[in-house]
Amino acid sequence: MKVLLALVAGYAIGATSGSRDYDQLVKSIRAIRDSEEFDDFVAALRAHAGQTLRELANLLDRAGPAVPDTDDLVARVRQIAGVE
Repeated sequence: MKVLLALVAGYAIGATSGSRDYDQLVKSIRAIRDSEEFDDFVAALRAHAGQTLRELANLLDRAGPAVPDTDDLVARVRQIAGVE
C-alpha cells in the first residue's frame, strides 16, 4: 500500500514539476517495478489470494448442499457464515 501511495504522490509531483522531473519519476517507477522487493510483494499478494481462495473453497465444500444455488458468491458466503 505504501508503494501505491508513493507512486501516486510521485506522479502528482512529477506532473506538476515538468517533463524532466516526470522522466525521473518514470525511471523511479521502473526501478521499483523491476526490484526484488516488488517481486516479493507481488508473490506475497498472490500467495495470500491463493490461500484465501482455498479457504473459501473449503468453506463452500463443507457447507454442502445447504449452499444456495446462485452465482452470487458473496450471498453464498454470507449464508454459510450466518451473516445475512
